[in-house]
Amino acid sequence: MKLMVTGAGGMLGQALVPCLEARDHQVIDLPKEKLDVTHYNQVLEAISTEKPDLVVHCAAYTKVDQAESEPGLAYLINGYGTENIAVACANHNVAMLYVSSDYVFDGEQNTPYTTWDRTRPLSVYGKSKLAGEKAVQRHLTRFYIVRTSWLYGPNGRNFVDTIHSMAQERDTLRVVSDQIGTPTCTLSLSETIADLIVTKRWGIYHACDDGVTSWYEFAKEIVSGLPVQVIPIETKDMPRPATRPKYSVLDKTTTVNTIGRELQPWKESLRAYLDMKKQPV
Repeated sequence: MKLMVTGAGGMLGQALVPCLEARDHQVIDLPKEKLDVTHYNQVLEAISTEKPDLVVHCAAYTKVDQAESEPGLAYLINGYGTENIAVACANHNVAMLYVSSDYVFDGEQNTPYTTWDRTRPLSVYGKSKLAGEKAVQRHLTRFYIVRTSWLYGPNGRNFVDTIHSMAQERDTLRVVSDQIGTPTCTLSLSETIADLIVTKRWGIYHACDDGVTSWYEFAKEIVSGLPVQVIPIETKDMPRPATRPKYSVLDKTTTVNTIGRELQPWKESLRAYLDMKKQPV
């Protein structure tokens, strides 16, 4: 297929573009320097000129805590920017994939969230991502909305790199143990997206690595073998501007049934990523 990837310079975009190219798709990669999704005329020109089969919309505002103090910018990029893509796609009969977040849920239930469960985001970031979802659904019938969680990978600031770096400098790390979810590597998410887009089975999907853990247990796995102690704390002991869902595990049944395979366990993805970090550049 001919694919257009917005936000191609971001952490997910940089993993996704080579993954799609490896599957013989023609990829037009558009980092924010080449395409500002908040400018409708730019978006319309790019889509009308290139005429892709599908736009994979990775461009996003992702600063969860900062969004609380600049909601206008979060909504401009995640809401209005996504609507620009959706409207332009609708005008040219182009399909779209939008990457969303587990933060569209409130974390109050203790069973994995299905794609049919009610959304109720707690933070500005979560609300702005949900605004993007609604924009896609408002304008298109041929779309994928892919919700993922706790994303990390090469070429971007993320929890794994932060914890790994802090472990080189400190004897102890304090990490919250009462937020439950699933870490997801951009490399494995890219493979899932690549599997999904060839199915033409439009709809909402949950795509993250397999398994359930806490940030505390995740951190312990990251520093396994290093001389550092990880101490569990509660969320109230580390107040942050944005409220996180306490439980944001996503049910991936629909995704597994659609692409015809299980998703990679999060510990396997983490080991592969840490091994990759050890390799000389």
